[in-house]
Amino acid sequence: MEYNELILDMLNRIVKLEKEVELLKKEKISSEVFPKEAFVEERPVQRDKTRYMFNGNVYLKNKLVLAVVKDYVSKNQAITCNELKTVFDKSLQGSIGVVEYENIAMQRKDYQVRFFAKEDEILQLIDGNMMVCSQWGVLNISNFIKRAEQLDYTIEQIIRE
Repeated sequence: MEYNELILDMLNRIVKLEKEVELLKKEKISSEVFPKEAFVEERPVQRDKTRYMFNGNVYLKNKLVLAVVKDYVSKNQAITCNELKTVFDKSLQGSIGVVEYENIAMQRKDYQVRFFAKEDEILQLIDGNMMVCSQWGVLNISNFIKRAEQLDYTIEQIIRE
């Protein structure tokens, strides 16, 4: 397992455990089993809302990926689905991958959450349709940005003070 995949797997496990703790709190387990002192007061999780400048527009992480991939496809109109999957390989994102065949993506029950699924967001290539993953976080966006820069794209992180 690659380092990034290992980190993503651990984060998924942490999220799962946090959800289980929340369920236990909601069920009001008796104080003999879980005394109140066992639960640390939680602070609301702050989502990373870093913004990026690309082609004169400002994007959040997931929309940045969609914009770059759409731009790449528009500049390489003869590209095939397999070639696109090679250019933006799965390791850049993690378990889902950057792009997926539309028919495969739609087999997931949660495809509308995991992929950009609106009609104008689906990529129409010469040999089929592809969907772009919408699941991007602080741990995998840097991989994508590095790849985009290798393809001569300029992306600037907007620093807020």
